[in-house]
Amino acid sequence: MRTRLQGDLRAPAAARQFVAAPLRDLLGRAGPPPAEDVVLVVSELVTNAVRASAGVIDLSLLVDESRVEVEIADDADGWPTPRDADWEDPGGRGLAIVDELADRWHTTELNPGKRVTVTWFRRA
Repeated sequence: MRTRLQGDLRAPAAARQFVAAPLRDLLGRAGPPPAEDVVLVVSELVTNAVRASAGVIDLSLLVDESRVEVEIADDADGWPTPRDADWEDPGGRGLAIVDELADRWHTTELNPGKRVTVTWFRRA
């Protein structure tokens, strides 16, 4: 499944809506991974793209018997860099959430922008 979102304040909610129902149908309530984890990671990464001033955000979701994979590509400058956010910081935790919930993630440079690929391995 693929969709293209405008890089505006509605994008995170649209991204959550795009992946939530299909994930629950494809994964069931038990996962793994839990559908809620995938939805949260998608929301965090799309929010980062919006904050980086992306004009467009491409979102894809792949679910098969061995893995769940999400790709978020945007045309914004900047590079996703994990931070150690202080408890008083209003932001800076998104990539830590991604790192904690996903099995693997990496970033690929595009011209312009970048693509973040997040993978969860489905265990039998």
